[in-house]
Amino acid sequence: MRRARRFNRLLPWLPRFKTGHRWNARLVQSLVKAWHKFIPDLRRMHSRVSIITLPVRTLTIRVTHPRDSPRALVIHFHGGAWVMGDARLEDRLASLIADDCAIVVAAVDFRNASDDDLARTLEDCLAAASWLATNLERFGVAHIILSGESSGAHLAVEAFFHLRSIGQQRAVIGFYSMCGAFDLEGSQSLRESSSESLLIDGPSALANLRRLTPSLPEEKRQGPVDGDFYDLPPALFIAGCLDPIADDSLEIFECWRRAGGDARCIVVPEAVHGFNRMPTALAAKTNSFARHWMRTLVEGAQKPDPG
Repeated sequence: MRRARRFNRLLPWLPRFKTGHRWNARLVQSLVKAWHKFIPDLRRMHSRVSIITLPVRTLTIRVTHPRDSPRALVIHFHGGAWVMGDARLEDRLASLIADDCAIVVAAVDFRNASDDDLARTLEDCLAAASWLATNLERFGVAHIILSGESSGAHLAVEAFFHLRSIGQQRAVIGFYSMCGAFDLEGSQSLRESSSESLLIDGPSALANLRRLTPSLPEEKRQGPVDGDFYDLPPALFIAGCLDPIADDSLEIFECWRRAGGDARCIVVPEAVHGFNRMPTALAAKTNSFARHWMRTLVEGAQKPDPG
């Protein structure tokens, strides 16, 4: 906790992400591409990362394979306020999950909505989830955990709703969210946040939602908190108490719980948005707990049915 507090004292000196400004998102994405150009790709370092190109859409899936025989598949959607980021940025956390849990991690490299076309981004994610669920034998597994960070958590819930609508939800044994965004109208914590919030600018994040949601079908514009909750897998929601969208996790946790779903929601003290990527013991401890939760799910799913 002391280390997290010390780290948080540095954050006000850093520029905040103003995701509602497209020049900001494009600048960040340019920096990401420059970083990738100068840092060797894990694939070129003979790691266990491979790339799958979907045959029906212009998108790829970045797959991290475990050292041991795989026991499940994580379908992961990266964060970045829907307008920036990519699957390669997930390599470090994906490799920890793969090796610690003996799980294949498939990070979807969907097209970002920097042109405000969130509907296209969502369509990419649903197509990727459906293809992966249909081709589980390719990975030697029978079970799926859906996972998302920040805006990616919204895409992960919509992926579950889609898999359920086409009868593929039985393979889904869990749902994991880190600092998830689920209320596309803006949760109370986001609406009450200010430009002084750490790491991300709250009012700009709210403006970003208002730019993106008009492209969605009307029934999707409020976000997953307005969805149909039934036939749910166990879920773990983790949020930071200093995160402007902390209430999003609390809202969807209540949706899960009211529908009779098995869910846990942990609000981590001294934690900002995206804290799980910070160089702190708090981040390492939280990520380790999430991996333990995944291992427990997989072990339970592989036990023989007593019936």
